[in-house]
This record gives sequence, C-alpha cells and structure tokens, in this order.
Amino acid sequence: MALQSQPVVLLIDPYPDERQMYAEYLTTVGLRPIECDNTEEALAAAPGADVIVTGLRLAGPVDGLELIRRLRLGERTRSKPIVVLTACVWQTDRDQARLAGCDAFLPKPCLPQALATEIKLVWQRSRALRAAGERERTRAAKARLRSEALLRKSAEVSERLRRRK
Repeated sequence: MALQSQPVVLLIDPYPDERQMYAEYLTTVGLRPIECDNTEEALAAAPGADVIVTGLRLAGPVDGLELIRRLRLGERTRSKPIVVLTACVWQTDRDQARLAGCDAFLPKPCLPQALATEIKLVWQRSRALRAAGERERTRAAKARLRSEALLRKSAEVSERLRRRK
C-alpha cells in the first residue's frame, strides 16, 4: 500500500474511453490511477492500490461481483475500500454489490468529480478505521502486559508465602 499523501486508485473498466477519462481527471486532482481493462490484471494489481474502483460487467475470467468477493478474501486486499462504478443500477445490482463487499456504489453516468469525492471519502474512512484498529491493538497489548506483570507479581508473593510456612 502506498504511504504517500494521495491514494493509488486501481481503476477497472473494460471501456478505454471511459477509463482514460476518469484516470485523467483523477490525476488532475492529485490521485494516482492505475488502469486495468480486465479482472485478471485487476487481481494482480490490487495489492498495490489504496482504493479500488470497479464495474460489475467486466472482461476477464470473472465478473465484477466475483472480483469483489475475491478481493475481500485476499489477505492483502480484504480491507481495501472498493467503489463500484457501473451502469447496472437496479436495486438488485446495488444489493449484490453490497453483499459482495463494496464500500460505495456510484451509478453511471457519473461525473468525474463525484467519483473523486467518493474515492477520497472511502479512503479517509478506511484510514480512520485502520488507525482506530491500531490504537485498540496497542491498548490490548498494554493491558495484556499489565495482566502478565500482575500475574508474575502474584506468583512471587504466593511463592514467598509458601516458603514462610
């Protein structure tokens, strides 16, 4: 994952004109897009991205829903935010995308500004959740160390009392 100030965005779209238009706009607002036109390339590139933008009808060995499911199962991709950008806008499409694990759903046509805004929102939310998780893990580790220290101290006291008898 990129540790720079703006996220790397994996943009998966089988239509070159749309993909390039979004990529160019994302670049102008400081985001760093990586373009893929099929799910095979997307699965390979996903670990290097901070945010993933995908459609539902894609070229490749799997469709967009299966791509999302596989990303959610991958150790290096399970927590990456996923935005669905698609012309498949029925409620069932939205529901299936949410069940597969997407974080946001944007219907096409979609203005590039709206996509950039959504990418920034899901990325910031993801960073905040990771930071909260790190704080919780740190708190838990400190509590575990305190508990272990108390147990050692208790064992020492018990051993001294046993020796006095």
